[in-house]
Amino acid sequence: MNLLILPFGILGKSTVSLTNQENALIMLHEERKTYETLKSWALENYFDGCRDHAVMNGWPHEQIMGYVIYQFEDGFERPIENLMWQVILLVLSGGWHAEWVIQQRQIIFDCIEEHGLDALLAEVPKEEAQTFKHDLKILKFV
Repeated sequence: MNLLILPFGILGKSTVSLTNQENALIMLHEERKTYETLKSWALENYFDGCRDHAVMNGWPHEQIMGYVIYQFEDGFERPIENLMWQVILLVLSGGWHAEWVIQQRQIIFDCIEEHGLDALLAEVPKEEAQTFKHDLKILKFV
């Protein structure tokens, strides 16, 4: 397993490779997580981290972000879910950690470049895609 160490924690990058057929079977059994669902999960974990660790134990913001990242360290099944997740993490970071923001922006740019935004959004309902693109525009990715 390759590890990417960030100020907020460690993100695991699995080196396990599945065949296209295995990936297709997994995706058939898993519904795509919506942007709203991913934001909700992130905010729930951010809230829990702040309540349980920041307020009660004095954790700084970067540790709370590490806590949120750790809750979903294995990532998601689809590239669009991972892209949305990375955008959500960038927003939750508040821009308060300049080096991490630079790394995070690069991860997002690389994902868009590798897969193409239109291809990533091909299976996303129009309204959800518009909301996501709006956020990407505000963050100056498009």
